[in-house]
Amino acid sequence: MSTAELKEKLIAQINDTDNDELLSEISTRLYIESKSANGVYQMSEAEREAVSDGLNQIKNGQWISDEEANRRVEEWLRK
Repeated sequence: MSTAELKEKLIAQINDTDNDELLSEISTRLYIESKSANGVYQMSEAEREAVSDGLNQIKNGQWISDEEANRRVEEWLRK
């Protein structure tokens, strides 16, 4: 199947679906691909700042374990 044929097939499938979750996932993947250069994702300034903030939080001991995070999620889901 050629690239043009694959694009046409995908466009038809996208037009036929009302699955918001699927459409969101496709959109996210295409967005990430469009921001990639040579297969390497290029972060925006806001993303770099968020990563830097997270690393600083770790250095300052502001983190929770995976188990605690899962416990909190379970608690939130029960509300």
